[in-house]
Amino acid sequence: MKRIESFLNSGLYIFIIFTITMISWSFYKETPPFDFNLYNMMGVFLLILISTFILIFFENTLYLLPVLISFLFIINKSDMTFDTLTSMGFPIAALTLIFSGFLIHIIRFKTKFKQKKFYIGFFLIATAYLAPLIYIPFDIRSIPVSITAVLYLFAYVFLSNSMKGNLNYLFKVMLFANLLLTAEVFFYIYQGYLLYPEMDFYHRIFQGWNRNLGWANINDMCFYISLTFPSYLYFIFKKPSTYLTWFLMIFPVIAVLLSKSRGGMVGFAVVAGGVFLFFLLKGNKKHLTHGLIFLAFTALLFYLNREILYLWYDELIQSLGTDLNSFSSNRIYIYTEGLKIFREYPLFGGGWISIYSFPFAGRIFMFHSTFIQALAAMGLYGLFALFVHYYQIGNFMIRKLNLEKSLFLIGYLATQIHGLIDNVQFSVPYSSLIVLFLATWETSELETSFTLVNHRYHIIET
Repeated sequence: MKRIESFLNSGLYIFIIFTITMISWSFYKETPPFDFNLYNMMGVFLLILISTFILIFFENTLYLLPVLISFLFIINKSDMTFDTLTSMGFPIAALTLIFSGFLIHIIRFKTKFKQKKFYIGFFLIATAYLAPLIYIPFDIRSIPVSITAVLYLFAYVFLSNSMKGNLNYLFKVMLFANLLLTAEVFFYIYQGYLLYPEMDFYHRIFQGWNRNLGWANINDMCFYISLTFPSYLYFIFKKPSTYLTWFLMIFPVIAVLLSKSRGGMVGFAVVAGGVFLFFLLKGNKKHLTHGLIFLAFTALLFYLNREILYLWYDELIQSLGTDLNSFSSNRIYIYTEGLKIFREYPLFGGGWISIYSFPFAGRIFMFHSTFIQALAAMGLYGLFALFVHYYQIGNFMIRKLNLEKSLFLIGYLATQIHGLIDNVQFSVPYSSLIVLFLATWETSELETSFTLVNHRYHIIET
């Protein structure tokens, strides 16, 4: 078992898990008689078997991290709705197997549960999700989404009491997750490229095959790339002599640009600016030299393919519309309707399916703004719970600010800014990632700090 655990602690294991995820997700067409793609289901159940094996045989649940993150980005059913979740046997069977593994782990290793640093915030959010069920008309579709925050709370309590965290491992997972998401964007672009052979090269790579990528749409891809993007800088600071990390960092930059997501560009611009500023303030001479080489190479790459930038700018101008509502892709209308619901149910909100009273809610959908969503679905109590959650994260991260915390905050703040105009905070993958990251963080001991040497910063591990 020690040899297996050594493998689970390696970058190769993380790479294999995300490779399985990418291959399985890429089968996006239905395979009758299944509503879900058969090969996608095989990938999901393979991940379930791996996670169950880890839960049964290893006390440290850190090794679940890449598997649990892969679950978030592997589903490829593009027309999934609440009805899908409540009528399909596949998701129910998958969840049953997963929870069986958790139950066996708790019994075998006698896991003791204690209240940890972020418990209050997650608990309040869980109760805010459930509170509207007390008075809104019963609808089976409201059950799956209303209990998701309870699942977040359970996952946080379990992981924070069963994990021996490792921040170096966490940042490896974040980097591989970023590469996975980037690869999914490029696959999306490639499939669109195949659909339009009559166009020239530059127009073809801007097409894409479907805005909905199964577990989310192309806008969502961008804020997950932004959240995990600072992980590149972690390895640049830890291993300043390698050029590989710099080279890999070019791909998410290209992916976000080709996604044509305006909201995604906003969030990514914030994270890129934060990374650049952090790099200038904390980088040493070698870091700055490599950074200049990276910027020069990237500028040359875009100059040689400047036609892409021209097309991107033209499409951006065309997408602006003639008024504020069209400019915002109907978000002003959505916000207005969300505030109507809030005024009707100011204390605890109108519940998570209140948006279904409007004709535009065809798939699993939200109000395209963190605060509008909180007010409409959970009322003032939900907004209060969210602020408590923010306070606990900010208080923990700002204390003894170091390399890891700084980089997390850059990605987190960028995605929260994106969340002002998009479905970020309450998206299931995003909330799940925050649970996983925080549980790992507070159970970790090794952190990297900065020391000033000859007017430049160097890092030391404490």
